[in-house]
Amino acid sequence: MQKLAARESASHHVNLGTLELRAPSVSRNLPDQPMTVVVSGVGRSGTSAVAKVLHTLGVPMGNTNNLAVHEDQDFLHALLFFDQARVIQLIGDRNEKYHRWGFKFPSLQNHLLPPQLSQFRAPHLILVMRDPVATANRAFSSDTEVNSIVDAFLNVTRQVTDLVNFMQKVECPTLLISYEKLLAFPDQTIDSIARFCGIALTPETRVLARQAIVPNNPQYIDLFHSPYRGYFDAVEDGCVLGWCAATFHSNSIDVELLADGAVKAVVPADLFRQDLLDAGIDDGCHSFKIQLARLKIRKTAMLQVRVAGTDFILDGSNRRLNDLSHKGT
Repeated sequence: MQKLAARESASHHVNLGTLELRAPSVSRNLPDQPMTVVVSGVGRSGTSAVAKVLHTLGVPMGNTNNLAVHEDQDFLHALLFFDQARVIQLIGDRNEKYHRWGFKFPSLQNHLLPPQLSQFRAPHLILVMRDPVATANRAFSSDTEVNSIVDAFLNVTRQVTDLVNFMQKVECPTLLISYEKLLAFPDQTIDSIARFCGIALTPETRVLARQAIVPNNPQYIDLFHSPYRGYFDAVEDGCVLGWCAATFHSNSIDVELLADGAVKAVVPADLFRQDLLDAGIDDGCHSFKIQLARLKIRKTAMLQVRVAGTDFILDGSNRRLNDLSHKGT
């Protein structure tokens, strides 16, 4: 009877589309409460909007090259290629720098086991859910490897099931957010996010957070129609390392190394890497290695790697040579 009464009472309230599981034990009065906010969901489900809201509320969301998606490039690369040592290193670096920080990684359940979430300091998980038809339609229109809208829909439903199973197995505070309700009730959803993270809202931050919620953001849509993907990894043993692949064919492509805007070398991205194959990047033959010894590049030069003959700059670019992690140079 009590359960029935609770349901009848809830039926008289507006469904705001947020739900807390394992409610957090943080207070608005503790701004320095240690915490790691992890945002996930099925790809194209609204995780970017939530990550942007957190950013405007003052939660550092990592090394973000593109503010349309607010994706931490460091964690993206480490988790995508199952580099557990790098994940541990990043956690230590962020914990030392911030009391409260976060990152966004869609489909986290495919790259992290539930017990591994405890590696993060006081993890707080935010999962964003969206109408599966809309999610499937967005995936079908932006992913050339999806053959039909039916395949996209089946894939989305499988991912949602996997995500719910992941959610059941974690033991940290979890906030579920409906993307559609975020658009319909932005202020109430912002309140829920702030309360969940122990953040005291001000009128100014509320306005900024509301402005961060932009449905059908043109920058976001353009990004996912990009013909290329890749990453400038590091400089090791005197060589620039990374990978690059086209999204519309599996043939290798050429990349250019730029120093302070000037092209210094052009090489094919056709070397095999097992982690690329494991991540489903075609046959894995899409990495590159550029030797620096004969290029006479200043230590303070700003480095970029670009798809040859285009203006597509790889993520991880725009770093100075002497700031990169390099060995033997």
